[in-house]
Amino acid sequence: MAVVAIQVGDPATVADASERLRLAAPAAAAFPNTTLQGYGVEATAPRAIRAEMNRVRPGVNGRRHDATTTWRYTYSLPASNGQCDPATAVVSHAITIVMPDLQNRDRLRRADKAAWDRYFAALQAHEVNHARIAQLGAERYQAALRSAPDCQAARVAAAQVNADVSAASAEYDRLTEHGRLEGASFP
Repeated sequence: MAVVAIQVGDPATVADASERLRLAAPAAAAFPNTTLQGYGVEATAPRAIRAEMNRVRPGVNGRRHDATTTWRYTYSLPASNGQCDPATAVVSHAITIVMPDLQNRDRLRRADKAAWDRYFAALQAHEVNHARIAQLGAERYQAALRSAPDCQAARVAAAQVNADVSAASAEYDRLTEHGRLEGASFP
């Protein structure tokens, strides 16, 4: 499986991506520190595309989906006057969106191409919503750390925000059936 990564905002990384994956990059660029990755799909008929995607699609926590969005929050609690000071917490985050990258879209029949494009747009919108949840979580993460009364409380707050963001993302998937109710189904 070929994986193409686009560091959104860095034009040098888009050369090997398909046209559709390159078109998805601006939506992902709304979120800082985001990487858009594509896993190659080369089939040229709907059922074959589905079979190939089922075989090579990414997994997260033991479950495989057509696309995934993951995030990672990191922080440091600098010392002030020799004491840990949560008010000076430095938070960073990284978001990764993985989407199918249909290599032979131009070889599809017109109706199949239109169906793929509808699916891809819905899948992209779904994953961007996950990125939005992760981005809002990063903002909550920093606020929780900086408002903690001490460093132990900051660590507890960070773990709670991380759990809350994961729960919100899982609930979004439950409500949308992983995007299927939003049109992210192919064929």
